Amino acid sequence: MAQKSLLINIFTRKRRTLIIGIHGLSNKPPEKLLTHWWRRSIEEGLMKIEKSPTKFDFKMLYWADLLYPTPLSLNAKDPDDPLHIDEPYISEKQLKVKTKKGLLQIFKNLIQYIKEIVFLSKLGLNKFRRPFDAILKIGFKDLDTYYNEDIPKNEQMFEDYFRNKVRSRLIKLLLKNKRKDILLVAHSMGSIIAYDVLLSLKHRVKVKYFIAMGSPMGLPLIRENIMKDHHLPFVEDEEAFPPTPEGVENWYSFCDKEDNIGAHYNLADYYVENVRGVKPIGKFVENNYKEWKTDNAHKSFGYLRCIELAEVVNEFLLGGRSSLLAKGKQLFKRKGREQNE
Repeated sequence: MAQKSLLINIFTRKRRTLIIGIHGLSNKPPEKLLTHWWRRSIEEGLMKIEKSPTKFDFKMLYWADLLYPTPLSLNAKDPDDPLHIDEPYISEKQLKVKTKKGLLQIFKNLIQYIKEIVFLSKLGLNKFRRPFDAILKIGFKDLDTYYNEDIPKNEQMFEDYFRNKVRSRLIKLLLKNKRKDILLVAHSMGSIIAYDVLLSLKHRVKVKYFIAMGSPMGLPLIRENIMKDHHLPFVEDEEAFPPTPEGVENWYSFCDKEDNIGAHYNLADYYVENVRGVKPIGKFVENNYKEWKTDNAHKSFGYLRCIELAEVVNEFLLGGRSSLLAKGKQLFKRKGREQNE
């Protein structure tokens, strides 16, 4: 009876897993709402897989408040209000309802497309430092602050440095949960933040899966910034190839073909393997949020529910269950042999 109780405890013991999400550029809705929307998007993806678990622990590394004191609001109904949410969470079923696009929306979409093509596409200006920094200041405030903010000369103020603040939040969250199995899923600029922290932590935290969605990490000058920031050797005017963080056991990079921000999507071409032999695996996926009126193939919600990402999350959530079953069987056999001896 005691053996049976022990076996049941092994099977029923809750596996300590955690999914951590890191959002990307620009102002966001309040943390609680954005966390809910990310969770719903992941659940949508898991529901496409038969018998996949849809219950999981999820935490959001929210950092928009560091640059935007007032979050976006559902109460801001006027599209011209800077706090209006142009791109709320829209389920796949809702996307099937055709949404009319006015002339203003078409114009906004065109401007965004031109900005991305000029700056981020493989044919763009992302290899040239001056245009790169100039366009960062104009159209990508968050990324510009992250890389170009003046470092405080006063050591007491150094902790107020934006880059340190956002990294510190993630470091604390990872160290607090380092005994759990972790899947880290990061969108856009969030993937840069995640990578920088994982590289600095080295072996202190293990991450079972690192998923980058619509990541700009393949851009030549982003890679150069990474090498300089982490004091890694590289030669000016030559390709920079940063390493895969040592604590990462699996790394995936997902990108929609129409997402210019992730144009250099196959990070395996630009990042070298770690001592485990791990390097990024890049794959094109379908981000169906682009069916919304903003035509946005870069939106996090569409990535979070794509089948490819869902398959990785499903594998992560089920991985411990199969190993516990194996351990239980081994224990049962061992106890049986001990009784027969």
